[in-house]
This record gives sequence, structure tokens and C-alpha cells, in this order.
Amino acid sequence: MSLQGAGPFVVGIDLGGTKTLAGVVGADNQILGRSKRSTPAKEGGPAIVQTIVQCVDDALKNAGLTRDDIAAAGIGSPGPLNPETGVVLFSANLNIRNFPLGPDLSAILNRPVLLQNDVRVGGYGEFRLGAGVGYQNIVAAFVGTGIGGCLILDGKIFTGSTGNAGELGHIIVKAGGPKCGCGAHGCVEALASKTAIAHRISKAIRKGHPTLLSDKLSKKSGRLKSGELADAIAHHDQVAIREVHRAAHYLGVGLSGLSNVLGPEVFIIGGGVAGALGEPYVDLVRASARRHMLTDPDKKIRIVRAALGDDAGILGASLLAREKFLTDNHQPR
Repeated sequence: MSLQGAGPFVVGIDLGGTKTLAGVVGADNQILGRSKRSTPAKEGGPAIVQTIVQCVDDALKNAGLTRDDIAAAGIGSPGPLNPETGVVLFSANLNIRNFPLGPDLSAILNRPVLLQNDVRVGGYGEFRLGAGVGYQNIVAAFVGTGIGGCLILDGKIFTGSTGNAGELGHIIVKAGGPKCGCGAHGCVEALASKTAIAHRISKAIRKGHPTLLSDKLSKKSGRLKSGELADAIAHHDQVAIREVHRAAHYLGVGLSGLSNVLGPEVFIIGGGVAGALGEPYVDLVRASARRHMLTDPDKKIRIVRAALGDDAGILGASLLAREKFLTDNHQPR
């Protein structure tokens, strides 16, 4: 592969609680080399930074490049954070608090580093290069262990006066419902996430309902992979089917509320659950949302599946870094 004329190169990083992804992205937004490593979440900030750097070096090697060839880096991270200072304020998934992830990574790479919320970088990737192309007002919902949301209004990530707007997973859709990790009851995340689905299936097992997922859930302390859920549904597991229908219903209710307030052009459904269950799952979410939408009688608002998969975070992070550091007014050092 010839890389001549493909620069300047930017590294996009998607930092998760279980895995870290990195990709070297050219000016044409093509990923030239990528890598994946397990995230040492229990070991704290310095170990995480070391893993990120190793992941970046792996991606550069796979692209036939070195650190000297990159102009900037962007990283999406879980947890409340400050994009201006590059500090992760808190992340239970990563076991860090007030950690200067951006500055530490910048010091090692000797390049400017942009830090942003992981769901926002994924949503921005879909907006610019995936299912959101051609739209200016979108809501992206990523359904996995939890549920995250990203608002893009008039072509820009919208964070509101608090910096936290877009927390789709914490819209309350069932008063007095199950307790969420945030402390509230009846949040979308507590009813529609993979964690919520696994919890209800485990409860059904304790009541004696047969399911193909019994052994998997008992061996993994109630944790469930999206692919395992998809396999159970493919084999007509009625417990799994029922609970996925229930989860899709509540996600649709949450989307309908945002529709009534914001009136976006499109909702994009991504994350591990949507990726594994595919269009039939999105169809269920769409049907539920339509039943509860009051402000879209002509069905102008689209509800679609995300297009980029795991690349959304890499591409979104690289795009945001490129736009911040490589414009006419911001040249890399």
C-alpha cells in the first residue's frame, strides 16, 4: 500500500473498560493500520496509558509508520471528563479519578491529544462518515453493557450548559422501575441495556423458565455477551426473545421522548447489542418509538442502525483531533 499523499496522519483511540482500539487514519479518513489490546482497567491510570501507547505503536507498525509520522491523536474515554484540560474526572470502569489522560499521552507521543467522551466520538464518527452522513441533527444511541447517547445539533456535538447533555441512558421511562447504577429508578439503561436484559433472564432462570443461556449466565456471574444473546434468539429461545422485545420497547420509549422535544432528522442505533442482533432489533425499537411519538405524524424522523461498528470511535476521535489541531489556525507542533 502506498501512503504517499495520504497524510497528515492522525491516530484515533477508543478506550473501553475491556478493550482498547487504535487506528492510524489518513487525510481521506481511511484507516491505514489498526490494533486492539485488553484494557488493564483494574491497574489504574499509568497502566492504561502504557497500554494505549503500545496499542498506538502496534497500529503505526501495521501502517508502516512511526510516531514521527503522526500529527495528532484523539481519544474517546468513558466517564465524566473535561475536554479542555484532557482530564478524566471519574470512571468506575477504568478505576481512575481526576486522571490527566490527555496530557500524559501527549507527553509520551510528543503530539497534541484531544480527549472526548467515548460515546460522543462514536456518534461523531457515524455523523461524519457513517449512518448520519447527509444530516445535521442526529441522536446516536449506543446499546451495550450500558446505554450512552450523543446529540449533534446543527452539525455540532451538543453538550448543553452542564457539559453532560445527551445522557439518553438516564431518561426515566418507567416510574418506580428497577434501580439504575446512577441511583435513580426506571432509567432507560436499567431497562434496555445488555446488563438489564441479562438480569431479567437470570431472574427468569431462578423462576424455572428454560433458556439456552442458563449455563452461560451461571458461569459468568450474570454477564452476557451480545453474540450469545443473538445465538439464543437464532435458536428461538423464548426467554431471550421476550426480554429483547422488552428492552427494545423501553429504548423506543426513550427515543420517542427525545423526538418530541428535539425533532432530530435521524436516530442512529449502535453498540454491541445492535451490532449482534441486527435489523430485527432496530425494527423493534423503531416500532416502539413510533407508537409513542406525538410530533412526527408523517414519519419524517428515521431510525437506523449504525454503519461503522467498532471503527466509529477510532474515526470519530481522529476527526475531532484533525479538526481541532490541523485546521489553518491550529497547526501541529
